[in-house]
Amino acid sequence: MRYIGQYFRALCALFLVQVSQTAGALALTDPALPNTLKNAFELRDIAPQSCINSATIYINTPQNTAALANHQSSKHFAIQLQAYCYAQLGEHTKALDLLQVILNNPDDKNDQIETLNLIALEIPPQERPQISNVELIKKLGELNEALQTPLINSINLTVTRSLTLVKLYLEENNYQDAHNALEKTKKLLKNNNNNNLHAWLDYYQGLYFDQIQQEQLASLHFFSADSSADQHGFIKLSGQVKNSIILMYQKKYRFTRALDFSGRRIELYMGTKNIPKQVESIIQFAGLKRQNHEHNQALIYLFNALELIEENSYTGLLGAAYLEIGRTYAEKGSNENNSKDLALAKKYLHNARFHFKQLNKVQLQIESILLLAKLNIFNNAPTLAILQLEKVLQLSAQDYPLLRAQADEMLALSYEMTGSPQLAILHFKNFHSLQNKIKESAFKLQQLQINEQLQLLEQVQQQNRLETQNTTLQAQSNFYKILSYTAILLFILSALMLLSRSKRYHKLRALEKQAQQRLAFHGRSKLPRQENNSNDFKAISNRPTLFYALVNVPFLSELNALYGVKLANEIEEKLGETLKKQFTDSAEIYHFRDNQILFISERANYVNAGAFAALIEQCFDDFADYYHLPKTISTGIVAYPFLKNASRAINTTQILNLNSLALFAASQICISKQQNSWVELYAIDNLQPAFFDGDLWRLGQIAIAKGLLKIHSSNKDYSFSWPELENKKMVEEVSQRLQE
Repeated sequence: MRYIGQYFRALCALFLVQVSQTAGALALTDPALPNTLKNAFELRDIAPQSCINSATIYINTPQNTAALANHQSSKHFAIQLQAYCYAQLGEHTKALDLLQVILNNPDDKNDQIETLNLIALEIPPQERPQISNVELIKKLGELNEALQTPLINSINLTVTRSLTLVKLYLEENNYQDAHNALEKTKKLLKNNNNNNLHAWLDYYQGLYFDQIQQEQLASLHFFSADSSADQHGFIKLSGQVKNSIILMYQKKYRFTRALDFSGRRIELYMGTKNIPKQVESIIQFAGLKRQNHEHNQALIYLFNALELIEENSYTGLLGAAYLEIGRTYAEKGSNENNSKDLALAKKYLHNARFHFKQLNKVQLQIESILLLAKLNIFNNAPTLAILQLEKVLQLSAQDYPLLRAQADEMLALSYEMTGSPQLAILHFKNFHSLQNKIKESAFKLQQLQINEQLQLLEQVQQQNRLETQNTTLQAQSNFYKILSYTAILLFILSALMLLSRSKRYHKLRALEKQAQQRLAFHGRSKLPRQENNSNDFKAISNRPTLFYALVNVPFLSELNALYGVKLANEIEEKLGETLKKQFTDSAEIYHFRDNQILFISERANYVNAGAFAALIEQCFDDFADYYHLPKTISTGIVAYPFLKNASRAINTTQILNLNSLALFAASQICISKQQNSWVELYAIDNLQPAFFDGDLWRLGQIAIAKGLLKIHSSNKDYSFSWPELENKKMVEEVSQRLQE
């Protein structure tokens, strides 16, 4: 055709010659098969609609008495052909409905296995929610006997079943079982010369290695399968393997190579009458052009695809075409700030949304709405974007976490633009929560991949050792020569594997170190976190007597509401810089909680706890004045060592419990008096350390009530309320313990 002529070659004659060799799970072995079905079988990949018509004619043609014996088996074969061809046309619901008829008739095991194979191989999981991959694996495991049938060669059926299990295991990220199924298939095909099955084995090996991120091995098997498919005219395999190669290069942003194979895929399908595959391959090519920033060329191909859809009255991929056109116009208009392109983007995205809604394609409908919302945000129309994004959350429910994360992120931005900081914060938190879940899932998957790589390495090494021993026994005369070559091969292979593993290990260690470094400091203030500095605290305990001051800073909890997320980040970072500068030589500072900051300083630097608190208050007062923030803070102070007669009885970590108790008291003064406040707790001389054997929060309050702990505060006459003292039974038990 004229609109993609640069990718055409003279293939029509070649395809007519090769049509009887096209790929598929069925292998025709019965010469008595009706001619109608033979013709339908030959057309299944190059003209699926004609295949459906021929199979329908056979099913609807009355059979004479002599032919009735084989008619039932042939009828099932015809139904399977119909379902296969509907799947090639993208009409998965019709295909599944046809196959369910055979699936509900358990008389013939081979028919059951072939039907399950077709469901697993030709109908995507999202198009068959009522039949999960796990259920298919279970059913195929139960039907493990491959019997001879007039229509299907038993070894071919067994191999196809094994490869079907590989596909299902890979979709479930079950790499070990997928590897076992591949090894089983290799053994089945060891003495079999079927080029079709060997090519499919290569393809699934490529998928396996691609999923466990062994790119070189994946490329090797993909290219082998692609070469075999092109050589023998296996159209279905050729299309699938080219698509996998395209995706492999696309993930690595190697668009030139991806476009090369995408062009070959267009060539492949243009030599057939499979209109949906032609359209889908052109849309894929245009998408790669868009990703390569060739927007004008992408639009040319997309409108050619649209023309192809209209000429053939095929609307199944109309929504996909509209979505890609809208996405391309949106990127082009955003980059060039072209209002005309942005308006066209909205038009086509609305059309895409309508078509996906009609087809009940929820995920694609969500993608269309997200792009529309993004355009509205770009055009400074956040209110409309909010309505669309709320619709996304409604449609997605608990599915599609990546799309929901995008929606929450854009909602946070939209609400911030409309002056609703609380809602912005809510969706920003939801966005981060979803991001964390996505990262956890990705990490778990990565661990599975790494484990599979390690197991594969061990299996390869073990296999090589066994092969070496076997070769030695079989060829004693060539022992030294074979042993030398094998040793070199093993050394090179082990070195390469070890190098690859070492690189991956060092990469993971570097990523872990970076993550630990990020976690060691508060995200906003950039102050060190107390819980990630345990070694620092142990070092501090060896220094002279210290003051621990835990400061509650209420305005840190209010920054987002007062200034918005972006400015709040900047203010809190400035606070961290100010505190480090102010107390550079006199105190260690840690971000204890989001609104609490811990100061640790040597007691010799201050006359008393009040002087230390006054210096801290002055620093926060100055900062609050500058940024017009609420000034009141409360400070809980405890000296270390806490017990003079047993300096190590209460360690530095336990001191923080007493700090929290002092801060609890100081906060009461702050709330009551609406002014800065501080409270210092200190123990009477010769207080026995055994008293604090337990929860310091509770025992500290009892000790205050008994006069064992004394209080200094900014308000000497204030009467404190201690919640734990309301438990009279506990007070009596502690009193009895003190008497003993």
